[in-house]
Amino acid sequence: MSIETRQLRYFIAVAEERHFGNAADRLMMAQPPLSQQIKQFEKNLGTTLLTRSTRSVELTPAGELLLIRGRRILEELESIEASVRRVGEGLQGILRLGFTGTATYGIMPRVVRHAASSYPGLALDVTGEKLTPDLVEALESNRIDIAVLRPPVSSSTIEYSVVAQERVVAALPASSPLCSRGELVMSDLAPQDLIGYPSNSALSQDLAAAWHQLNVRPNYVQRVSETSTLLSLVAAGVGAALVPESATSIQIGGTVFLPVKDAPILELAVAWRRNDVSPAVQRFIPFLSNLIQTNQQELAA
Repeated sequence: MSIETRQLRYFIAVAEERHFGNAADRLMMAQPPLSQQIKQFEKNLGTTLLTRSTRSVELTPAGELLLIRGRRILEELESIEASVRRVGEGLQGILRLGFTGTATYGIMPRVVRHAASSYPGLALDVTGEKLTPDLVEALESNRIDIAVLRPPVSSSTIEYSVVAQERVVAALPASSPLCSRGELVMSDLAPQDLIGYPSNSALSQDLAAAWHQLNVRPNYVQRVSETSTLLSLVAAGVGAALVPESATSIQIGGTVFLPVKDAPILELAVAWRRNDVSPAVQRFIPFLSNLIQTNQQELAA
């Protein structure tokens, strides 16, 4: 014995209308086939669900029970159908995002806020303050789905799209004599004690190329992964630093930011696994890219 969803819907219509003719109209079918389906349904279940008279239809105790439980079953089926459809359309589920360095502060809060209103059924699992190599490895090992990172990306399994650019600025202790300048060049920082990101970070590699072009060997006294820690060390007077302009959104007393005329321009990209056909990922990539570009335009305005 099995309950067919179609016959259950027919039964509930008759039970709620208490009239075969009205139920048939509601179901947009003829009355005789409906009566036959209900009789077959009762036969399959081995019990009488309805008592019929020329004027009315009444429910037996078994029919009363089936009406209550049947409604719940249909509601659950409709909920499952809607959920499956939303997951298939990329509108529901869990999406794992990773953000590099300063994107954690400048972009991540905006992404989380806008995603909550645009994709209420999508739960974001967010990781911040990561270096590009770590984000690439997390993508390759399927620990995150999308990354906001700084190119280049040396992986044949990862695809990315550059969505924004930003300048590199100097972060100086407020006590530094350089703070009196309106603008710096990189050679101004060469004699200074410097705090940097790990040497394998995208920014460090760009800066290394720039230092090499200037034929300068900078004096890095400490390297840290987190921008917040780096700026705290700058504020404490440990040294100066070259950071993405978005780091200026981190307000730490005792730190002054100045533009650096000849510093490299940094790129920001959205990256994902090349073979990932997840609807949520494919739907979220343009959404995330547009948010980053809008954020960049507002900062530049």
